[in-house]
Amino acid sequence: MNKAPMKKRIKVQIATFTTAILLYVGISPYVHAFSHSHLLNHADTYGNISLRNSGNITLPNPLVVTGSLDLENSRIAQLPQQLTVDGNLNLAYSDIEYLPLVFKVGGYVNLAHSKIKELNFGMQVFGDLSLMGTRITKLPDNLYVKGNLYLNNTKLTKLPNKLMVDGNVYIRGTTIHAIPDDARIKGTVFN
Repeated sequence: MNKAPMKKRIKVQIATFTTAILLYVGISPYVHAFSHSHLLNHADTYGNISLRNSGNITLPNPLVVTGSLDLENSRIAQLPQQLTVDGNLNLAYSDIEYLPLVFKVGGYVNLAHSKIKELNFGMQVFGDLSLMGTRITKLPDNLYVKGNLYLNNTKLTKLPNKLMVDGNVYIRGTTIHAIPDDARIKGTVFN
């Protein structure tokens, strides 16, 4: 019996399975930065992708993740220009400085201790937003946060115009001393 055809068949089946998972989590199977087997180590059947503690990897553009995307403590320096995450986005302790222009996240956004420099004008977060321990100095006007807003130990000196937060706002360790008249905060401001 010839073993060569059997090996080819196994490789084709693995490649097909990998492509199916990549399409399921919303990543193009033609990503040059990842091999199929490398991505399989980071994706699960629920659509979640975890690249925690990874090096500087180029992510595909556009990137659509049907679950959550975890890039905590990664050295990834840039997000795709178009990013959609149906679940949560964890960028804590990452090298990310800017968010994409086309940016949609269905859950929380964790930017704690990241290198983030600014947020997008009119940004909407449908869960909590954590900026704790960042060097961010200004929040964009018309910021909407459905959950809690964590600003502890940031360099912020004031809250933005037309801030809308359905949960609580945490400002301990900042020099914020006033709430703008046009702010709508349904919860409590904790100092």
